Amino acid sequence: MGNLWIGPAGSMYEIDQAAKSFDRSADLGVSEFKSLGGRVTVTRNLAPVRRLKLAWDLLPPAQARVLDRIARRIDGPGPVYVVDPAAGNVLVPGQAAGTGSIGANGITGLAQWFKSSTTGSVTESTTVPSTFLFTAVDATSALAWRCIGTGGNFPVSPGLPVSFRAPTAIAALATVGVGIDYKKADGTYISTTSATGALVTGTVPATAAYATPTAKPGTAGSYSLAGACFTYGGTAESGVPGDGLPPMSVTGYNDSPGRPLPYRSISIDLVEVSSAAG
Repeated sequence: MGNLWIGPAGSMYEIDQAAKSFDRSADLGVSEFKSLGGRVTVTRNLAPVRRLKLAWDLLPPAQARVLDRIARRIDGPGPVYVVDPAAGNVLVPGQAAGTGSIGANGITGLAQWFKSSTTGSVTESTTVPSTFLFTAVDATSALAWRCIGTGGNFPVSPGLPVSFRAPTAIAALATVGVGIDYKKADGTYISTTSATGALVTGTVPATAAYATPTAKPGTAGSYSLAGACFTYGGTAESGVPGDGLPPMSVTGYNDSPGRPLPYRSISIDLVEVSSAAG
């Protein structure tokens, strides 16, 4: 993957210095209750909540100022997005697996995808519940992936490398084509990076704040949506579990002068949130 990017959509900043500590453990929301008889009952939240704890020693002034602005909400209340260098797929687990699992903001099933052409449809399998298929009625039928963290497009920033691989069943077709659409902050279309085959890789252009991956089977039929991968900073690979790209809010921040100055030592804690208020 490479470096960490952090900030609001369209203004994520690249932190090219490796963090001295990096904890990305999810909060599973598990509670145990032990009865007098010794039996244990476990309860858990419907979906785990992502938490990130990052710390750097001797950050250069420019990068330290970026983190300081984010932590103190100088440019707005949030949310911010963190392009995690340890994540290989920014689709949520359900999208990557082609299932209807619940996302961070409650989007389920069909709402994780939408057709990006006049023909084609996403339907639930009649034989395997909560598994979804894309039905292409002709060679023009195309499908797009929706970011669960925003309810729409995937947040990006100019200069960020992006890569998308079609679901396994679609990728196997000789007629498959894929693309990544780039859009401004208001949703206005800018351009598309497209490729013949199952894999497309590009760089986010100037003025872009969002991106949307698309796939066109090119052959009529119904295809499983399992196996798709959308990644930032590297090359999308098949079989990578979805990690998601949730909106996050800063919950902890420490900033101390480094030796020598003007370097600074900074730590920042973030938690996944469910609204744009961050």
